[in-house]
Amino acid sequence: MGASLAEVLSLPSFRAAGTEVVHGDVGRVQVRWVHSSEVFEMGSLLAGGEVLLTSGLGLHGRTAEHLGAYVDQLADAGVAAIGLEVGRTFFTVPDSILEAVRRRDVPLLVFHRVVPFERMVEDFHELLVRRKVEAGTGDAGWRALTQTVIEGRGLRALLDETSRLAGCAVELRDPDGQTVERSRIASVSGDAAVQVQVRGEAGVHGTLRLLGAETSHRVRVAEAAGIAVALELGRGAGGGHRPGPQQSLVADLVAGVVVSRADVLHRLGDLGWPPLEGRHLVVAAIEVDAAVPLTDAVAATERALVDDGRGDPAVLVGTSGGHVVVVHRGGRRAVPAQVRDDLTAAAERLAAQLPGRVLLGATTPVADPGDLSAAVGRARQVVRTARRYGRRTGVVMERDVAPHRLVTRSVDPQVLSDFVREQIGPLIDHDREHRSELLRTLDAYLACSLSKARTADLLGLRRQSLYDRLARIERLLGVSLDEADHRTGLGLALLGWRMRTGLDPQVGFGG
Repeated sequence: MGASLAEVLSLPSFRAAGTEVVHGDVGRVQVRWVHSSEVFEMGSLLAGGEVLLTSGLGLHGRTAEHLGAYVDQLADAGVAAIGLEVGRTFFTVPDSILEAVRRRDVPLLVFHRVVPFERMVEDFHELLVRRKVEAGTGDAGWRALTQTVIEGRGLRALLDETSRLAGCAVELRDPDGQTVERSRIASVSGDAAVQVQVRGEAGVHGTLRLLGAETSHRVRVAEAAGIAVALELGRGAGGGHRPGPQQSLVADLVAGVVVSRADVLHRLGDLGWPPLEGRHLVVAAIEVDAAVPLTDAVAATERALVDDGRGDPAVLVGTSGGHVVVVHRGGRRAVPAQVRDDLTAAAERLAAQLPGRVLLGATTPVADPGDLSAAVGRARQVVRTARRYGRRTGVVMERDVAPHRLVTRSVDPQVLSDFVREQIGPLIDHDREHRSELLRTLDAYLACSLSKARTADLLGLRRQSLYDRLARIERLLGVSLDEADHRTGLGLALLGWRMRTGLDPQVGFGG
């Protein structure tokens, strides 16, 4: 069971990647599987019918003849199509690859935006699973749902499995309409929804919503998933896992339901918070290891904040979309260094309680409770931005990622791509062609505040070798690294390249 290449290109992840069909008739090509690899000698490992995804890292430093041979070996293996991401190794498709795909009539897809290849593979797998379920009685889907419950993987994993089967985002709402949890997998989303009530011994637990257009298949999946969710909720004690008032307030803040100062103060008062008395609010989002249940992370976070020695009861902890959301009362003056120190200490206490990593992102402290809803959204964005440029642990403040937000949110993607190409494109081309490390050298030199001694130590170079590299960088780019304006442009370009590709110049590029 496969799919046409046209169907594959309609999958959400392929659309999100800004896919361009450079060559090939997508309507007549059948796809058996979607696979990613950076191995140059990949042809002998394929069985035929695959869409092969690559960022071109395995083609780094290859000659035009090598690139043509790469296409030939894939064509000989019966590859269905080649998907090449531009922006990491290549800014444009090399002429030798273009000539080869036309000569061998191999469809070539170009991805202009970075989307994890894993998402593309997952989307294709979901497509096959949906077809299998639709073709049969639905037993396979039901088995997948019940197996998730039996294995005790948790509510979020169950919603993820439902999302895979239904091909759309899935959320569970409590009887009051507040969101309890959402799937991490959100292939399709829209205004339409298929809804089923989740019922248990204590009555209605809530509503399961499949956020996609109603089809007979989604209705069947919703009915089966509603039963599975009821079983999952029934695993705990008591009546139906209704979210407590803390979780309800967090969900409303995330959704923007509670935004006025009066409403926020009223809800906080209901939770037993003392008057704010002019104190600021510290807002943070925390990402923990995927293997840690969010319920465990919430409990550990509460302990980490309560154990700060102050004994302040004003701590709000809940979850949203895989993040633990935290709001707590700070002092009367929001001293940036003190806020960072307090959060670092709390993150260390939390990390001592949980296996794996802990990443905490925090906003600038909030003075007006009416700004709390927006601050929660910004805190979650801080975590996502930090993960994008490679941070996995520690504390990241909103000001730490200010340049990253400016580059990614305020600049048109094409304008940013052109700017990166103008500023550092010659270095990327040179590194690719000669297996050199000029991009890494430039990044290290700027990161070391222009200290040649520190840069040489970081790169493991003799001082004269570093001088030679810096001189070569200046010649290739036509800049002077002594000029502040030139360094600013290069630094922004490195930041834009890193945010676009997800690569660290110190480990992800060069010889």
